[in-house]
Amino acid sequence: MKIRIIGPVGSGKTTLAHKIASTEHYPVTSLDDLNWVRQATGDRHRTSSEIQVLLQVVIQQNDWIIEGAQFREGQDCFALADVIYVLDLPYYQNVYYILKRWVSNRLHGGPNQYRNLWLFLKWQNKWRTTNRDVIYRLLKPYNQKVIIIRKNKV
Repeated sequence: MKIRIIGPVGSGKTTLAHKIASTEHYPVTSLDDLNWVRQATGDRHRTSSEIQVLLQVVIQQNDWIIEGAQFREGQDCFALADVIYVLDLPYYQNVYYILKRWVSNRLHGGPNQYRNLWLFLKWQNKWRTTNRDVIYRLLKPYNQKVIIIRKNKV
């Protein structure tokens, strides 16, 4: 089974991916991990060609779950996926999850990438104002395998 999960930051993509993986034992790949090289001195964004090489390794597997908000690179994942979940939650729910992640990070010293609250809120806003419409247009040819989740009960 090949599953692609997409949605804005804070929508529960990673949680859903790991929930499915825990019962089905499919490997999970986060597009964040393909896009970024995490370093003590700061994160470095990989080039498009670096990302494509890593993504090709993943999509050649028999089973996979790929989760992430990114959609410009790796659009072939949509065509190859058996199921595409779109997490399109209400605004207040996304903001709640972003704030919850940020507070948890501040209290427990989580990863550096979760420290910039305003950046996450900006990305969430970009999903609402631009990316959501672009993604829905990209997914139109795959409507028969798209499942839209509007309430997160993960």
